[in-house]
Amino acid sequence: MSHGLSPTGARILNTNDDGVVAGHAAALAKLEADGLVVPHDGDGGTHRMTEDGWEALEAWRQATPGRSPLPELPSVPPKLPARQHDAVLTAARRPDQNVPGRDDPAYWAGETWFRSSTLRKIAAIGYAAIRPEPYDQGPATWEETGRPLYLTEAGREYARQRGNIDVRRRRVVVIACGEKKLPDPGVDEYGHPLPGYPAGELYIGDYHRSLRGAADALTDQKLIFIASALHGLVPLDRRLRPYDVTLRDERAITPEKIGWQAARLGLDDADVVFLGGQDYAALLLPSVPHLYAPLAGGMGDQRGQCARAREDADVREAWWKKAAVLHDEHAAC
Repeated sequence: MSHGLSPTGARILNTNDDGVVAGHAAALAKLEADGLVVPHDGDGGTHRMTEDGWEALEAWRQATPGRSPLPELPSVPPKLPARQHDAVLTAARRPDQNVPGRDDPAYWAGETWFRSSTLRKIAAIGYAAIRPEPYDQGPATWEETGRPLYLTEAGREYARQRGNIDVRRRRVVVIACGEKKLPDPGVDEYGHPLPGYPAGELYIGDYHRSLRGAADALTDQKLIFIASALHGLVPLDRRLRPYDVTLRDERAITPEKIGWQAARLGLDDADVVFLGGQDYAALLLPSVPHLYAPLAGGMGDQRGQCARAREDADVREAWWKKAAVLHDEHAAC
């Protein structure tokens, strides 16, 4: 028979002689669709081989007698106690990869959240960690700060192996702000300034809207940030009043503050695409050296490139592949 195994599929089956297998979620989904494995709830892996799986593996072994040894897959980590296990998998399914505690919006929305005892244990084993703040005096811990916890690469690997979740580094998009904004909202009946608009609604110029359209196609809105000349990196839901500041002004955000914000957002542990002009890219690069800026040419050219990215999934995936390569290159330095 023809084994029909991909190299990854063969590696998964070939390194699990007892028939219980684990591995990359997409590869396992393909093996399951081909009828070679079925889900498995016991220890040792997430799937077990079917009779067809054993036959395909044997056919592959016979067809490749002189094969060089395939690299071993990562060993399956021990399964955590139920609440810790659920907390890691819950975070892996969230765009921001945050492990939700009582201070997370999930608590107030009636969604899944976890108590401090669970968060403490996940942090202690290295599956989640806090992000730094500029005022930290050396490395800080969750025990000391109680800050939000985010999955580490070890936590993502656990979710891939134990939860069959195809989780990777976050895909963050940063877009340049714009000169054209909504009008000043004015003051209330007591003369107090009104709070302004969500940053995602404040900028109304055609160029910025084209950047935003591409960003919406590239990633989740929780992973889109606007590079503001005054405020730095801001999420779409942060309220801002209109302002008239450029990067050349005295009041403009400084590279040092951008560095603090990038660390707080954990951009060192994310693939980052930047959409905007070279002046903003130059501001961000010292703090996000792996940033990928795909746009080139004048504003009209860049709007056309954004339109293609918005409409073509292949363009978007090509950008993310380049961003991932840049991240890995800088991480290896």
